[in-house]
Amino acid sequence: MGTSNEYRPRYGNWVSSKAVILLFVCFLLLLFGAEWTAAGCRWLSVVMMVSAFLVLIVTMLFLRARTALSYEGGGVQRRVLEGILDQAKAAGWDGKGKMLDIGCGSGALCVMAAKREPKVMVTGVDQWKSHWEYSKAQCEANAQAEGVANRIFFRQEDAAKLPFVDGMFDLVVSNLTFHQIRTQKDKRVLMQEALRTVKPGGIFVIQDTFYNKRLYGDTEAFLQALAPYVSEIHLVDNRKMEDIPKYLHLPFFLGQMGMIWGRVKA
Repeated sequence: MGTSNEYRPRYGNWVSSKAVILLFVCFLLLLFGAEWTAAGCRWLSVVMMVSAFLVLIVTMLFLRARTALSYEGGGVQRRVLEGILDQAKAAGWDGKGKMLDIGCGSGALCVMAAKREPKVMVTGVDQWKSHWEYSKAQCEANAQAEGVANRIFFRQEDAAKLPFVDGMFDLVVSNLTFHQIRTQKDKRVLMQEALRTVKPGGIFVIQDTFYNKRLYGDTEAFLQALAPYVSEIHLVDNRKMEDIPKYLHLPFFLGQMGMIWGRVKA
């Protein structure tokens, strides 16, 4: 029988609680400012009141998104990660060998893969920046709680310079990580580094904000730049995924998301 202090997996949320708190604090400050300036500067008070109202709307939107994404709420995060593994299987991955998850965060995708595929060995790497509220210890605790700790290894590494030999992994995956990496601004080079670790004939499934032109430029040109390294490559438009709330289609949530998958040259 379980006990009340039994550890339950904590996979976090892509909408940070710190972001929601910061928005709410901004709302309160603007509201207070509107009241404080009402007597001395009417027009400034009105501007601050309107601004407070707008910030409150954004705060409520972020709260709704956080609930929809959470594992305890709408479960959108789970469905997004399942889509990566489903695509890997559709591409021909047999669920065996070695898998690398670049930017593993809370370890959710690593754990999901290990639970679905009993013959896979998983490595998860991340820098675990503090503002994302994730850690290596959290990943290890989640894997232990899910009963797959013996097949998952977590390492603190930089995705721009992975410490693995060429062709080490049968499958390389990543979810919403590359756009956050600051140590390599050229995303083509970052993708090439990921592809370097895939074995000849192996599969990769990388999901990120590929429709953010500021970071990735023209998507067709981006794919062409990777063509010399792969035998096939495809881009899936996930900006408006089915069965998720429409407000998550906004650019600052999932509205720029795409999935690049394929095979490395044999």
